[in-house]
Amino acid sequence: MKTLSLALIIFFISLTSCGEKAENKNNQAFISQLVLEADGRDFHADVPYSVFTIGVTLPYGTTETQIKTLELSPGATADRKAGDIFAVNSGQIEITVTSEDKNATNTYALTLNVPAESNVVSAHGLLQVSGNRIVNKANETVSFAGNSFFWSNDNWGGERYYTPEVVQWLKEDWNTTIIRAAMGVEDPGGYFESPNNNKERVITLVDAAIAEGLYVIIDWHSHYAHLYPNEAVAFFQEMATAYGQYDHVIYEIYNEPKYIDQDPANEGTFATWDEHIKPYAEQVIAAIRAIDPDNMIVVGTGEWSQKVDDAANNPITGYDNIAYALHFYTVYHQQWLRDRATAAMNKGIALFITEWGSIGYTQNDPETELWMEWCKANNISHLNWAVNDKAEEWSILKQGASVTGNWPESSLTEAGKLARTIIKEWNNN
Repeated sequence: MKTLSLALIIFFISLTSCGEKAENKNNQAFISQLVLEADGRDFHADVPYSVFTIGVTLPYGTTETQIKTLELSPGATADRKAGDIFAVNSGQIEITVTSEDKNATNTYALTLNVPAESNVVSAHGLLQVSGNRIVNKANETVSFAGNSFFWSNDNWGGERYYTPEVVQWLKEDWNTTIIRAAMGVEDPGGYFESPNNNKERVITLVDAAIAEGLYVIIDWHSHYAHLYPNEAVAFFQEMATAYGQYDHVIYEIYNEPKYIDQDPANEGTFATWDEHIKPYAEQVIAAIRAIDPDNMIVVGTGEWSQKVDDAANNPITGYDNIAYALHFYTVYHQQWLRDRATAAMNKGIALFITEWGSIGYTQNDPETELWMEWCKANNISHLNWAVNDKAEEWSILKQGASVTGNWPESSLTEAGKLARTIIKEWNNN
């Protein structure tokens, strides 16, 4: 059902000799073998003719390649050598080979091309849950790192950053591959009070993500979604109708389940997976699947999306491509939650960290390092909270930062600098 262009990045290497077909004689100047290395893999290019082309599929994020082996005709020399590094977008590169007696010279044109339309979604396609892992269209286990936007609510401040320019900047400067539109629901200024404004902000981010070739999570950012299943059904039916044909889109149908209701008398009594969360999720999932049979759906878990063990003990069945949300903030959540999450995965469910925050106000956070090591070891995607300039330890921006991106380092908080480093390095690997 998908109508997007192919998801592979094709890496073309063309070498054209300016001389005649070379023969194996001491007075000749030609390349006999070229081996390039990219993404930790070798790409062999035997050179029996003066004109040849190699087509190689490389994973998204490859930005450079280097010569690993360059073999020449006997006695010949070249102005390039093993170890030389070339940027993929560097255009045509010349390699000049000179014979031992200096009477023969051939100049090869090395061209490194990546199709302009290639991006993370075209490279990986529709994401699918396979056992306790998330895989791409080639059935390869994958993980991505990106940014969660702040609550979309009117006049909360974070809604100002719901712009296409910010999405473009996060892609270009942070190397973000996935974003999250956190649409507030029952809180003041949210969807229930201001449906058109909040929905338009979500649509702005989704359309921008599709234009930039990024994955995007449509998040029903609620603490009490199980109290309003019909409203969630109607919203996600609309989103599935509009965007179900795009590989880019992931539905997050419950942000962080909290208490059984909003009655102050019941504060502290958590909604349970079996009684409240799972029945709600099954109702919303059924509505989405009637329209969109295959895009990923992420379900929040109990106690602010920390009780992944309950979901693992009683997972949703009858529907494919279902993952479960795990949230962490390092000041509160340490090894005990990683142990819980590992045990849940070992029971067979796939996890997706749709929200996390560092200790804040510092780039030195050993607990964040431990979480990232755990995410890397388990191929867990994660999104940092939050794209906002609120005076809060988890905001990535200082107050007054531009709402159209182009942020100098001086506009980033310490938490923002840490998140940028993590996301940029994650998606380059």
